[in-house]
Amino acid sequence: MKKINTVSIDQISLMVPIKASALDNNETPDEVQAIKHMFQFNNILGKPEEQNHGLNGYTNSLKYGNDSAKILILWSWKQTWMGVTVMFYGQGKKLYESLAKMNEINIDWFDIINQVCVKFKGHVSRIDIAVDLINYGFSVNSIAEKLKDESYEFLNGKTKRKIGLEKMKTIGNSGEVDTIYVNSRKSDAFLRIYNKRKQGLSNKSSGYYTQAQNTKDWIRIEAEFKHREAHKIGDDLAQLVDSNKMHSYLVDCITRHWILTIKEKDDGEKEGA
Repeated sequence: MKKINTVSIDQISLMVPIKASALDNNETPDEVQAIKHMFQFNNILGKPEEQNHGLNGYTNSLKYGNDSAKILILWSWKQTWMGVTVMFYGQGKKLYESLAKMNEINIDWFDIINQVCVKFKGHVSRIDIAVDLINYGFSVNSIAEKLKDESYEFLNGKTKRKIGLEKMKTIGNSGEVDTIYVNSRKSDAFLRIYNKRKQGLSNKSSGYYTQAQNTKDWIRIEAEFKHREAHKIGDDLAQLVDSNKMHSYLVDCITRHWILTIKEKDDGEKEGA
């Protein structure tokens, strides 16, 4: 089977500041309408559902899509300094992009991030970068075993220091590892490597089932960046002149934090994996 590799943004949250210093009870800031217009939400997804609750300290929210594939717009009329956040969950982003394509509407994430960071003076508050490796013969279980016996090791891409096994966690069943976690989920930079083929085959309605059926193996390397790390990625992307360099930059974001290597041999040689 043909080898396929792709780089994509899986999940993303962006924040736009609210210009008004105060809002009346349950008043909707102008920035909500600006966001709806920029993303063409109503044209692509229809009217949103008004929620009677917020999330993460926000008092108000609008929901597009459904519970399994949703996009939220969040704000607080009590605390305008929190701004307006638009939160794309993984399946919600996939739904948004699919419907946009059906309606012949182009979605350019490079341009969107640029608008949020430059035009609106906002920032990226979370971004999950996914690298899919299909039909490469890679196995998450094999990687986990080689990390355990120390024939593989993770290095910090900046310091080149080894990342110890105590900072990793594995999950699986039937004696086989399906997922590897590196770093804490609470940290600003968190990595997971998992068996995407197995995940896709486990849910016929996931949108990945057919693709998973037509692959021999499929692993996903997914890096989750939040807070300062996400802010920096958004700012860097906004400063890129050439949009064609976006995907290579996203890969660099991963390798700045994690490099999987084959441990030094007796002759001192080391190879990247």
